[in-house]
Amino acid sequence: MSYVLSPGASLITDAIRGIYGIAGDISDFVDRHIAELQASENPTVARTGRVMMAAKSGFGIGYITSVVIIATGQLLLGNTLTAGGTVLTAVTLTNPIAMTCAAIGAIYYGWNALSDQERTEIIEKLTNDLKVGAELVKSLIRFLVDKTKEFLSSENLKEIKVFVSNAAAEFGKSLGDITKKVADMVSGSFDALKKKTGQAADAAADLASDAYGAVKEKLKKPQSTAKPIPKKPAKKRSPKASDS
Repeated sequence: MSYVLSPGASLITDAIRGIYGIAGDISDFVDRHIAELQASENPTVARTGRVMMAAKSGFGIGYITSVVIIATGQLLLGNTLTAGGTVLTAVTLTNPIAMTCAAIGAIYYGWNALSDQERTEIIEKLTNDLKVGAELVKSLIRFLVDKTKEFLSSENLKEIKVFVSNAAAEFGKSLGDITKKVADMVSGSFDALKKKTGQAADAAADLASDAYGAVKEKLKKPQSTAKPIPKKPAKKRSPKASDS
């Protein structure tokens, strides 16, 4: 059964229209947007387009799947998607491809980092505004996370993190705020330090960079508590009578 939602029928749909500069039919825009993603020469962007197309084709309910995906990602990035509360910046208006990559990355890295209450609040916001079922939203998010893991390589996922970090900064958040990972929190603090102090703080930034690297290594390699066994000195051989 096809799900039909009239364009402009919700605050979230209107907010997404504003973010992406959609003047015409939102369904036509979604089709063009996914095609542009898939045709990109950037492998990360192209594979993100594959994820979007898989969701649209797999659920068979038209453009509403893309609206739910983008809206969920935007909420995770820090956009309120409410009348008068939606943040529109030069980045959101001029680079919709980057915003979609960031939205998918935010879901991939951030959804499972949320508390049960936080997930429930987002689902309720989507279901109440878009008039879709909670189970549909949950299924779509699970599908998206699985397909992102399937289609994107480890290198692609690193680049997706950059999209997430840049987009989150537009809404006053950091990568660590989304992933809740210590290494990302340290990385975000390091990036903020560089932006705030500029060239005059190169020495301090280098120290922060070293600290960041140390944290990452510590998280990757658990410290061993076993103590080395000391070697016993070799016993001296007593001379035999024949040796004298």
